[in-house]
Amino acid sequence: MNMPLPKLASKLDGVHGSANSYVVGSVSYHGKSNQFKQRGSAPNFQGDVLTLCTCKHQMRSRKSADEWESNVWIAGFTSRTIHKNRHWLVYLAKVQWAYDSHCELWIDMNDKSRTAKAAHLHYLGDMFKPKTPYPKGKARHSAGRYYTPPCHSHRSSPNVNAWRKDIQYRHAVSSRRAALLRADPKRTFLWSEPLVYLTQKHCRDYAAWPTIRDLVDALE
Repeated sequence: MNMPLPKLASKLDGVHGSANSYVVGSVSYHGKSNQFKQRGSAPNFQGDVLTLCTCKHQMRSRKSADEWESNVWIAGFTSRTIHKNRHWLVYLAKVQWAYDSHCELWIDMNDKSRTAKAAHLHYLGDMFKPKTPYPKGKARHSAGRYYTPPCHSHRSSPNVNAWRKDIQYRHAVSSRRAALLRADPKRTFLWSEPLVYLTQKHCRDYAAWPTIRDLVDALE
């Protein structure tokens, strides 16, 4: 937690792989405590593993699950509007596993992570529990085959169905599903305070970095 940039650069020296980065709009800054606070469900830091399953659907759909598992890193920055007009680094993590549906993700996670991340149990949960028998084929992407979260950041009232998109999303052009990303805990770096920032203005959607070194070199 809160690793200084020189130490981060040293740890990543010689590490290969590409990277994607984006602005985490749900992170706020509290000046009195000098701390960031996550007000959304993604990324989700609970259960001792970082997951990205309920945000950046378009970015996640640009690669297949197999491609996400091929040495790819993801980084999340704050909005420039929350502190000193800079994009502060909130997390940097290497994708270890990627899944085609919430059913596969649920099956592969341990009980501790399920309990900590379940959307039907937590307002900021990012995993949707499949009903039994577990859905197969196209049914894996049907919201009706999962337990409806009674109160969730993507379902603030019974008439709000944004949570269904987290299960059913398909890219408008490619028709590709949004892979559900699970990071390697040993390759996950988190910042709860403003220590490392991007030296340039981040694009609106997401940025693709040819190498992780290119991303690190753009930090200060």
